[in-house]
Amino acid sequence: MADGEARADDILDAENAEEAGTDTSAPGRWQSFRAWRQTPFVLWALAAFAGLTALVFWHTFSGQPVLQSSDAKLWFLSGTVVFWLPLILLLRDSPDNFAHGPSLRLPTVCAGLLVCLSGGLAAVTEWGGGLSGALHDQLQGAPFIACVFAALALAFLPLAWNAVNLSRFQAAERRKTDVPRANIDGMSDSKDAEAMGALVATLVVGSIIVFAICAGIFNESVSFDNLIGIAIGFLVVGAFAVVVFMDPLSQLTPVRWLSRVFSFAARGARPLAAFYDAVDTFLVRIVAVMTGMEHRSVAARYGILGLILISLCLLGWYLPPKWGLIPCALGIVAAVSVSRLWSWVEDDRALAALTDFKPTTPYRTSMREDYRDETLLGFLFVFFLIPIMMSNAHWSGLFGPDMFQLPKGKETGFLDWFGYFGVTLIKAVPIVDWAEIYNFGQPRPGAGSDLISMNTVASQHAVFMARSTVDLVLIASLLQAISITGRNRQQKRLYKAGTDPANKFRAGLIDRLDTFVEKAELRRTMMACLRPGAPWPEKHTTPEQAHKIHFNLNVQSTRPGLVDFRRYNADRLGQMHGEYKDPVARAFIAAISVERPGFSLVSRPTLLDQKAEAGAPETELYTLLTRIKSDLKDEGVNVDLSLPVMRSILFHTSKRHGLQEFKEGIVELMKQCEPKRDTIESLADIAGRSDPDNFQYTRVAAVRSICAMAHQSPNTPDTQFAISQLEDVSRHTPGSSTERAIRECLQELRQLLETLKS
Repeated sequence: MADGEARADDILDAENAEEAGTDTSAPGRWQSFRAWRQTPFVLWALAAFAGLTALVFWHTFSGQPVLQSSDAKLWFLSGTVVFWLPLILLLRDSPDNFAHGPSLRLPTVCAGLLVCLSGGLAAVTEWGGGLSGALHDQLQGAPFIACVFAALALAFLPLAWNAVNLSRFQAAERRKTDVPRANIDGMSDSKDAEAMGALVATLVVGSIIVFAICAGIFNESVSFDNLIGIAIGFLVVGAFAVVVFMDPLSQLTPVRWLSRVFSFAARGARPLAAFYDAVDTFLVRIVAVMTGMEHRSVAARYGILGLILISLCLLGWYLPPKWGLIPCALGIVAAVSVSRLWSWVEDDRALAALTDFKPTTPYRTSMREDYRDETLLGFLFVFFLIPIMMSNAHWSGLFGPDMFQLPKGKETGFLDWFGYFGVTLIKAVPIVDWAEIYNFGQPRPGAGSDLISMNTVASQHAVFMARSTVDLVLIASLLQAISITGRNRQQKRLYKAGTDPANKFRAGLIDRLDTFVEKAELRRTMMACLRPGAPWPEKHTTPEQAHKIHFNLNVQSTRPGLVDFRRYNADRLGQMHGEYKDPVARAFIAAISVERPGFSLVSRPTLLDQKAEAGAPETELYTLLTRIKSDLKDEGVNVDLSLPVMRSILFHTSKRHGLQEFKEGIVELMKQCEPKRDTIESLADIAGRSDPDNFQYTRVAAVRSICAMAHQSPNTPDTQFAISQLEDVSRHTPGSSTERAIRECLQELRQLLETLKS
């Protein structure tokens, strides 16, 4: 499997048993324990428990108490992380269900640990200071700091482990896709351009840092302000001149020679670009996943990200200053990682629009969410983390004594630092930087002020980095938002361009929008097309009723600003009809099917089969399965569960990893198919007889479904038939787990048969 932790008999079917490192005979308990994916962590926990227990026994009975002092007890407490870590890792997600996204078990435990740690530290610091003078010294000591960071490791390492496993699984799924994908990043020109961009960015940032350092060191002793101004002026004029005369200049011999030199430099800078790309990938694939971005629920993503960042803010403020910088830095890295994920999604959206949503396009994300709001939530906490870092930098003395001038001295609190950062903020934000011109936020000559101010070169560097961070955050977000808005408008213009007013079904230059624009525009259009006074469509509304009673589709072409979905991509409309839960949206698409020639809707099970055959993303498969189950619970909806369709779905997903819940759900649906004996035969094929599934959990589910169907309205012939089918499956060596399930079911069915005969 993706992370190499699956049970040995869960990897492939019996014909690949040797490859998986297991035989098909029923294993003993020891063999099963060795093959269990949790065994290494159980042994780890037992070994750690034995070591810690031995230390306690030594302290108690040896006459040499090694845990007598409070410092020794704290060191022992921090050492217990080697016991608790494997226990928490037992909660990591099974690779069999990675396609369904991570579960909430592990993030809940880890986020809860962070909340307890930060909340406990804040409570002790705020209300425990009056207990004794030794308590304050204890909070500053190395043993207590070790405990705090051991708890931090205990909270973050399991999340990182789970994120790495999920990343491996997703990478393996991308490599195994049946659709050959274009390798844009592997092209030589692309590598050279990326390398040159990395080199230029490095040189620019390095130059800015060097100039800032020089300005801080020599500004008071050397006057070169005018020289710098002249140089900057000529650089700006030269840049404009190069852009204006780009084409004629490119033909000159010196420029061609420089081009060859730059090409050589670009090839030499490829390792630098690869390093930046690796860091970017780590932020998106690992750190962003640790903050909850792979969860399907909006509440889960907001909750995990918010709790982590709140805890890091509290730890940054209440830890001793030099140690408080670490959680603050972790918080900024977390916020940046979510921002980078948002950028990846937007790049994929732009790529999808340019390539007309071709399946061969090398997308880096699933484009399930746009993560804009999550990014803004992360940046919100950055505005709290920066003043906390300023405070820590001042009190720690790492950058010299008295970095800032503090009118309140040691009484300076968080609001004072936050207020100083707010003044810095209005000087950094574009357009609002008039504040510095008019001396806004600065103490008046001869007047006292309680505002914090810069005192050393280090404080100037700190303020410069804070302003740069704000500029980058705001400008990047602003440019991203402007780019998204422009691209969305361009999509709608291209959709309408080239259409024929006389033919309402003729597509424009493009025949679909990206998923985020699509949802918003579909809602606008369908609400505009609802007939006044007509009842809202329901789940059982037929296409004809939707067309005649509920919707006036001609509104789409008469009202400006609406997207006419009658000329939308037919395959995508059918997919939307199957995936959407909203009965109004489904009825609107059904009404279009009445008017549009050649466009007919298929049932959700049939659409699911088509998606499975096409190798659709796992999220689409799970969505359709959820919709089918919802329809079955609703008595007003008729669901045609065809046995050949259900069998075909499992056939097309038989070799796909990470779909345990999905496959078990399909097997569960098969129990409702008719005729009963044909269904039992199909389940026997899945369990290991003919075209079986490659994974033991699916085969075990099929065996148990055969047993369950035999217990439904039991009679002697059907029970005997089920027994014969299971015995036939066992002769095909289906694997140890399946054989164990067969033995259990045969015992139940034989007892049932005896009861029926008696």
